[in-house]
Amino acid sequence: SALISMVVKWGFDTCDDCRIVFTANTEGQLLTKTMPEITKWHNLSITKDWCKATATALISNAPGHEKSWRADAVTWSVHNTEAFAGLHNQGKRIIVILDEASGVHAKVWEVILGALTDEDTEIIWLAFGNPTLNTGTFRELFGKLRNLWKTKQIDSRTVEGTNKKYLDEIIETYGVDSDIAKVRVRGMFPSASSMQFIPGDMV
Repeated sequence: SALISMVVKWGFDTCDDCRIVFTANTEGQLLTKTMPEITKWHNLSITKDWCKATATALISNAPGHEKSWRADAVTWSVHNTEAFAGLHNQGKRIIVILDEASGVHAKVWEVILGALTDEDTEIIWLAFGNPTLNTGTFRELFGKLRNLWKTKQIDSRTVEGTNKKYLDEIIETYGVDSDIAKVRVRGMFPSASSMQFIPGDMV
């Protein structure tokens, strides 16, 4: 969430009329975790006077740029995936960020893909999240779509700020190759889906 916030601030502050949209797997995640983190990092920045923060957006204070220079938290549902349609910013910059991307419905990914068609526009599309599901579009970024994406998987034991003792306890309790250790510690996708009785690697 901190990295997402820093990317939002960088994108917003380094390109006039930058359009940023971000969403998450659930409205609760988006409005109670992602957006507050973005607001926190915005308030810590030396450029905080450049825009105003609301509950769902950062909006430029430059006169006449309120609609063209902004970062918006966008909610979606399976029945309303069109929230990202019509996202254009010819000759400028568009940033789309998905938080907890494993839980974002495939239709949302599809709508975003169709929206990012501007020519001569800097387009940055980022997807973050725990690899909780071994099916879905986020999983495919590390499989059949890997030629289209630059991917990174991070083991929680190798970074600052994590409780290494607790992570080791998970490994010791469940085993290094268990799905819980893969997902919550090693940054790997699980072997079995929630509806699968026999894991794919065993087959």
